[in-house]
Amino acid sequence: MKIFTVSEVPDNLTNDWLQHLRDFDHAHPGCHFEVMADAPDVPLNRIVEVMRVNPRLSFEAFFKRGRG
Repeated sequence: MKIFTVSEVPDNLTNDWLQHLRDFDHAHPGCHFEVMADAPDVPLNRIVEVMRVNPRLSFEAFFKRGRG
């Protein structure tokens, strides 16, 4: 089953939310999560900071959204 979630999270809680998701993912090996962020006004270094969870994500990709 796939469950799609769209979340609006205050900046000061984004890492906590991602850590919560990562904890669930780690505790249940059959689960797989993909997380995307639509944050065009957030500097890339801030996004990288927010994505730091434990255990580390196995793959991190950042895509620059085209403007047009």
